Amino acid sequence: MKSALFVDFDNVYSQLRQLQPDAAERFARHPSEWMGWLTGSLALPEPHEEGERRRLLVRRCYLNPNWYQNYRHAFLRAGFEIVDCPPVTSQGKTSTDIHMVLDIVDLLQHETRCDEFIVFSADADFTPVLRKLRRYDRRTTVLAIGYPSAAYQASADLLIDERLFLREALGLGLANADVPPGHNGQATEVKESRSTESKPVLAESKATSSTVAMPKADPSSKAGPRLATPDELSEIAGRLWTFVDESPLPVSSGLLASRLRQEYPEILENWNGLGTFKAFFRSLRLSRLLWLSGSGGRVLDPSRHELEGALPEQEPESPWSGAEDLFPVAREVCVLTGAPLLAPKDLRSVMGALVQVLTKQEFKLPTTVQAVCRQCIESEGLRVRPRDVNFLVRGMQMNGHVFGQGADDETTLASRLFNQVLFLCEREQKVPDHNEVGRIRTWISGATLA
Repeated sequence: MKSALFVDFDNVYSQLRQLQPDAAERFARHPSEWMGWLTGSLALPEPHEEGERRRLLVRRCYLNPNWYQNYRHAFLRAGFEIVDCPPVTSQGKTSTDIHMVLDIVDLLQHETRCDEFIVFSADADFTPVLRKLRRYDRRTTVLAIGYPSAAYQASADLLIDERLFLREALGLGLANADVPPGHNGQATEVKESRSTESKPVLAESKATSSTVAMPKADPSSKAGPRLATPDELSEIAGRLWTFVDESPLPVSSGLLASRLRQEYPEILENWNGLGTFKAFFRSLRLSRLLWLSGSGGRVLDPSRHELEGALPEQEPESPWSGAEDLFPVAREVCVLTGAPLLAPKDLRSVMGALVQVLTKQEFKLPTTVQAVCRQCIESEGLRVRPRDVNFLVRGMQMNGHVFGQGADDETTLASRLFNQVLFLCEREQKVPDHNEVGRIRTWISGATLA
């Protein structure tokens, strides 16, 4: 596949530096390494011929020479053309966007056809050019570090996940970003598809592509049920999240129970001593997931599944109990922006755990996220996914917060997250009214920002 690569260096480097400083340096100083991954390992956007490989005919890097001159030679050695884009305003704004757009449009008219245009930038200003490329039957691949807008993501044929880029292209952290805390096995990769075509899962043994090793029996133990270890409970929690993630509809509790018993017969014969699957599910305290009664019970993620008229307050043990008026607004915000739909008390537990972790150790995104997940289990019995904690922490960073400078208190962090959520809403062209803003504020921080 003939491809052209356009790198907005300022955008990618600055976003990576907020996420993980050593990742930014590796990206800037060793472009040949991630270029090898791009051409040799990254999947091609559909459709493409079987066995086809990516060949980069054009490599252009748009760089501010006033700030990033030291990184110029690394990209020259990797075969890039460097397009200097110095600041043109007193605020430091460069002409990178217009240079990239003009070059992309110019390449469309070139006698050598490029099948794929790869854009490294999270700038939503490139959305119209992605749409233009689609109209000209070109494939588009985008690397967007941070929170790309929904329109920008939908306009690309292939979106490179930032965790995948850090782990495989740069060989750095976040490799265990979705490993349940306490789990000592290998991470299970869950592929997130943007396709609207989905199939029901759990109907047969091949319902999911992920596999989890069966717990090893202890030869010295007596026959019959036994209690699960913390690692096993974390493993089971991960399986439940995966089951619900992969289903386009709320999942029948009967199917969930049957599948789990097949995989963990020794532990779940009596549901870890609790007698019923519902009691066992409640004991895990899985963030985001809700249990709805009726038809034998169903488990769902309300940010992905329709509630069919049911509201979480109909379940007295729901984490949203007492916050029913906040749920509709919070759900709409999360569906729109991709923010994790955590119940108010769960969200504040995460914020409190983050503050506690930051008082004990230096901030480093991957280790801090894992430590917050462990702290939530130890102090509150709450299981929260690392990817959700990562979203919250990155949101604070994107709103300008710098961890480790003496302002890591709950009030400040909640304010940063609140402002970032409002920004994400407005970017998606939803401007909350006064009442909605108040409910978003209460959802995120209760009385903290009142």
